[in-house]
Amino acid sequence: MVLAFQRGDEEEQAFWRRTMETPEAQREGDLDHALALMKRHGTLEATIDRARGYGRKALAALAPFPECPEKRALIDIIDFVNDRDH
Repeated sequence: MVLAFQRGDEEEQAFWRRTMETPEAQREGDLDHALALMKRHGTLEATIDRARGYGRKALAALAPFPECPEKRALIDIIDFVNDRDH
């Protein structure tokens, strides 16, 4: 949502302000509109790419450590997060 807000025009930013700052002002159809805005601005893909970048950095940070169950568990968590698409 942050990326969609940043990438949006004035009208779209007003939508985000209304829905996030005043939950009681939410209307039917707002969720669909929010998803459409995120899709329009490519924010879902950008967020997934950013998360995968952090995963690569985390794997690199773990590389110097010797193999052990704890390291394997951390790698498995990183792999899980990087492999999901939501």
